[in-house]
Amino acid sequence: MKILKVIHGFPPDYMAGSEVYSYHLTKELRRSQNVDVSVFTRVENEFDEAYKVYDENIDGIRIRRVNKPKRDYLYEEKFFDNAIDTLFEKYLSQVKPDIVHIGHLSHLSTNIVHIAKSYGIPVVYTIHDFWLFCVKGQMINYKGDICESPSTERCMVCSGNFMVSRQAVENVFAHMRRVIDMIDIFTSPSHTLKNFFIKQGVLENKIKYLKYGFDKTKIKYKKRVFDKNSKIRFGFMGRVIPTKGIRVLVEAFEDLTDEKLHIYGSIGSQKRFLERENIVFEDAYDNDDIDAVLQNIDLLIVPSIWYENSPLVIQEAFLAGVGVVTSDIGGMAELVEDGMNGFTFKAGDSEDLKRVLLKITNDPTVLNTLQTSRNAVVDIKEDARKMLELYESLLR
Repeated sequence: MKILKVIHGFPPDYMAGSEVYSYHLTKELRRSQNVDVSVFTRVENEFDEAYKVYDENIDGIRIRRVNKPKRDYLYEEKFFDNAIDTLFEKYLSQVKPDIVHIGHLSHLSTNIVHIAKSYGIPVVYTIHDFWLFCVKGQMINYKGDICESPSTERCMVCSGNFMVSRQAVENVFAHMRRVIDMIDIFTSPSHTLKNFFIKQGVLENKIKYLKYGFDKTKIKYKKRVFDKNSKIRFGFMGRVIPTKGIRVLVEAFEDLTDEKLHIYGSIGSQKRFLERENIVFEDAYDNDDIDAVLQNIDLLIVPSIWYENSPLVIQEAFLAGVGVVTSDIGGMAELVEDGMNGFTFKAGDSEDLKRVLLKITNDPTVLNTLQTSRNAVVDIKEDARKMLELYESLLR
């Protein structure tokens, strides 16, 4: 079986959740008997010409990267790119896949779905966020609040920087609906996204709930035992951006002067506005080094203000035996049951987060009762097996 994976970024150039998951999945699929895997993705190299093609082979996976250094898109360029269409069709004709499995089309072109279907190839789409219905992908409006639902009016306001017209937004809405209808099957790692897509009119039998799989060999489990006087090592891992709840996190620690927070993730010049005496900014980390990072954390804080899909860091923390404090919405609340395998707080509320953290620092032994288990996390081998079954069912 030949599989062509399409994703807007791929390691080592991109290390966000969807990219890391796509790498682990394609790597595991490649190990399966009689399975050939290729990847079509993009890279941003300002030192080379636009649309230059780079071919690589990593772990037996053929990867074609297309250079797209331009980031100041027009509204329409968020969804359409004729040059990408041409390069994708050329690669499709070269690879001749049986299945096209899409992870994300942002920064690529939504016409990729139409091209694959024009060749009679089944298309699988793993939902990582709300991008098929939201130009920003996170259903967070221009004020930084959760958007009620997608609509022409709301999208026009959020796309104001593009000076977009109503007709352009309506055209994209209609086009994206056609794209969604062409996709044979969606997989969703959270009920949050699955239910959202159904609410938007996608047939329930077109969406299969499949949790993310993880390479469990990369992370060692360590049972942590705390006493009344234990000093908790707090940590945050991931992109240091507003929707990840960084402001909520910083505000919570402003009054926790006796506690220290380590933030693992890249940040630019804005760092000086977030710096506090008890907040340490560590370097960004490669996913291959995630075990070393997790061994330096006792409690992971995931304070996102958007309906996160199914955060990899929460499940990676479980694999390491690390407790989690997270927002009480979306896929985060699906993974963490308050008082059982972690703690939840009211999303966006720094005072409520501080309340939870004080509860823990006043009596660290509450962490001893958390039921963090590796068994709750799906192994990438099981994930790949189920994905192959899905591919085969489409081919039948």
